[in-house]
Amino acid sequence: MLGLLKPKNPHKENAKAAYRQALLRVRESVFYTDMGVPDNFDGRFDLLLLHVFALVHVVLENHREDKQAQDFNQALFDVFFADMDQTLREMGIGDMGMSKHMKRMMKAFNGRMHIYEEAYCAKDANEKLLFNALRQNVYGTVNDDQVNNEHIDKLSCYLLALIGSLKENGRDNVMNGRVALAEVK
Repeated sequence: MLGLLKPKNPHKENAKAAYRQALLRVRESVFYTDMGVPDNFDGRFDLLLLHVFALVHVVLENHREDKQAQDFNQALFDVFFADMDQTLREMGIGDMGMSKHMKRMMKAFNGRMHIYEEAYCAKDANEKLLFNALRQNVYGTVNDDQVNNEHIDKLSCYLLALIGSLKENGRDNVMNGRVALAEVK
């Protein structure tokens, strides 16, 4: 009932469209076969967060105080967590356990956004930061003796290309849900 009084975020549909493109990309097998991303819930979750980071970064870069950018990112956050809620429920998590799982996911979301932003912004000064951020998060469930550094390098190159393609596509297009994602190589 109180939700009816709350103003609607005008970016919700555009955020859904952008999120849908990221979600479709994450489902491509190349990440799991050629880049060694763990093909399980954690691996897919972290890969999706990486794509969400790219969207958030492009929208907020040089526009952190812009109300439209903030509203779009809030809508993207809301869409992401509505999808995670549904996914957890489909996996059999009930109401009693949902709060614990969602808190853990929100903490992971915030942590990943900060570490990826820091690593991306420092990539020219210290390329190891991005490598380490990907190793710790996307490949965090892989045993050290099974990690292939070439996989991490490929994913790192893909992330840089993804952000480049989103910037080339234009911030306004991203905020309007028209997302052009980099080709996966």
